[in-house]
Amino acid sequence: MSAALTNVFSWSKSRHGKFTECRRLYWFHYYGSWGGWDVVKASPEVRERYVLKNLSTRYQWAGNVVHAAIAQTLEAIRHGARPTFESVRQRTHELMRAQFRDSRKGTYRINPKRHPGLIEHELKWHVPDEVWRQNWENAALSLQRFFESDWPERARRLAPADWLPVDAVDSFLLDGIKVFAAPDLALREGEKLILVDWKTGQPREEDREQVQGYALFAADKWKVPPEQIVARLVYLGAGQEIDVDVAEGALDTFKEHFRSSVEQMKACLRDPARNEADMADFPCTDQRERCRQCAFERLCREALQG
Repeated sequence: MSAALTNVFSWSKSRHGKFTECRRLYWFHYYGSWGGWDVVKASPEVRERYVLKNLSTRYQWAGNVVHAAIAQTLEAIRHGARPTFESVRQRTHELMRAQFRDSRKGTYRINPKRHPGLIEHELKWHVPDEVWRQNWENAALSLQRFFESDWPERARRLAPADWLPVDAVDSFLLDGIKVFAAPDLALREGEKLILVDWKTGQPREEDREQVQGYALFAADKWKVPPEQIVARLVYLGAGQEIDVDVAEGALDTFKEHFRSSVEQMKACLRDPARNEADMADFPCTDQRERCRQCAFERLCREALQG
């Protein structure tokens, strides 16, 4: 019999983002939905939260599909294949159409990890067909820009030993706390270690902090000094590539940001040593316009009315 999973405190850029956006959203994601994957043991309330936390907006969904398609393409190149843009575009289009149909039918309620669900369907928003088509066109454009970039050719030139994990979730310890990292592409070019993160949206300052965290992860995992790490944000949707400062001073600033974030998160816990949290200590955001686009809006409303 496998040991029961324990909800251990950890940190990631996405976790920090939810904490900053709305404390109640954060609680739902990391505490209120814990154990919801077990359809036998989870209470109906916990199971519902688990289903809702796995929903995506159409923009997040398109980004996830593009990331998966690029990861599959890179793995194919790694094994000697030469996938074409047209073949990947067609396969991705068919996948998105199938996932859209499943989401509209509510299949995600059976297995939200296997069947992506869309907030637009859960909340029964009226989204015109042309908006859905544009979402696909944006995804297709991101894929096209990836194939038109020099990244596929750079990948083909790599020796087997120069390939590092592609889009793989991993972690390292910072101040004794597990920090999750998942660079979209990591590779060696000479003495340099290259970290790449694809983005399908517009440039944001917090994206730089994300890849600075990846640089700390890379330094820890592959024992590479920061001066030999090159970190790049590739904005496929915007058609831009940006190098991120990962020098020692920038990484020290990231560590300060990380420690402040952890301190604020733990201050909300009933028992920080056990990572125990109570929903009452995580209030809803005051920016109620955000609530209308949140998968948990109904649960928050019911809690306030109850």
